[in-house]
Amino acid sequence: LRSALERARASADVMPRYQLEKVLKTELGEDWGGRFAEFEEQPFAAASIGQVHRASLFDGRRVAVKVQYPGVDKSIDSDLNNLMTLVKY
Repeated sequence: LRSALERARASADVMPRYQLEKVLKTELGEDWGGRFAEFEEQPFAAASIGQVHRASLFDGRRVAVKVQYPGVDKSIDSDLNNLMTLVKY
């Protein structure tokens, strides 16, 4: 199971740097990098709706920063609307 999960993680798409920066600027502001003492650009986990990065705060706490892929929210909304249409039918 562990090796299967590792293969899935390794094959997950990684958001390009420019896209990652755009999402972080939109969600956290232009100076998003100033919120972290350290931020690892390479995600350590990925899923169908986003990826997760290691970071540390200035007080030393290690945190996980979840970054949602652009457009996923619209896709989820559309899927839910389609499901509701089927349920009502």
